[in-house]
Amino acid sequence: MLCTLAVAGVLYLFYKIRINQLMRLQTIRTRIARDLHDDIGSTLSSINMISSMAKGNDGSRKKASEMFNTISSASGQAMELMSDIVWSINPKNDSMEMIIIRMRQYASEILEAANISFTIELNGFDKRVQLPLEIRKDFYLIFKEAINNLAKYSDAQHARIIMNFSHNVIHLVIEDDGVGFDLDQIDSGNGLKNMKARSRDIKGEFSIYSMPGAGTRVSLDIPLAP
Repeated sequence: MLCTLAVAGVLYLFYKIRINQLMRLQTIRTRIARDLHDDIGSTLSSINMISSMAKGNDGSRKKASEMFNTISSASGQAMELMSDIVWSINPKNDSMEMIIIRMRQYASEILEAANISFTIELNGFDKRVQLPLEIRKDFYLIFKEAINNLAKYSDAQHARIIMNFSHNVIHLVIEDDGVGFDLDQIDSGNGLKNMKARSRDIKGEFSIYSMPGAGTRVSLDIPLAP
């Protein structure tokens, strides 16, 4: 009798683990489908709309050139978004080492083009630290948005990217010595709304501090399962 109960208990445990795995996979699939629909779908819709407008152009070369430039820019954005999604679901990129490499490459590309020097400081990371698929993309896109805003609006000379790992929490800070801004006067045009929403999706804590003439500091804390 006890043996039967033990076997039943083990089978139930395996069943429960399997159900949890299937639910996790379904959540991941749903999120990927949402991203494809929202991000890629909206960009392709814009390309389609502008293409239709270009076909009906009254012959103005300047207007046609502007439309085709917009199509080119939107196409590049769609390709970049697709690249981010493909990268985020590749299990080879689970390690923080791979994530940090991609972050460093992106920061170098964007900030150097804006003539902003930067440093990256890493503390507490080792090969055992991994960022799960369901967190990785949103974490990286928050980082990208922060770097883009820094390059476009900060007028900074130098930026610091600081990442610490302690007590199963990743702490990311991006700060600059730029012109800063009044938080009460800022709208969602700089992607702040998207960064906050992505942070909520991965149960993170997002904050931003800035004052005119005092630079800007973006902070993100993400808890990882032990």
